[in-house]
Amino acid sequence: MAAATVTGRFRNEVLGTLRQFSASSIAFAANGDTLVVPGMKRVRVIQFTPTTNTAFGFTIAVNGNTITLVSGGALTFAGAVLGL
Repeated sequence: MAAATVTGRFRNEVLGTLRQFSASSIAFAANGDTLVVPGMKRVRVIQFTPTTNTAFGFTIAVNGNTITLVSGGALTFAGAVLGL
C-alpha cells in the first residue's frame, strides 16, 4: 500500500462549508494505494474520469478523508473530490 501520485493540482480550496480538491492526474500504481485529501475530514463526492484503460472496471473505498483503490490495478484519473 502506497500513496497515490497527484500532479497538475488545480485547486485545494474552501467553497462555503465544503472543501474542493481537483487534479489533472491522480495515479494509483496498484490495488491498496491511497489518496489522502489534505484538509478534508470526510469525502462527500468523488468525480473521477479514468485516463487509462478501465475495461474491467475499478472499485474504490472511502474512509474519512482517505480514498483507496480496492480493485482495478494501475489506473490514472483526472478528477475532483468534494467534502467537509
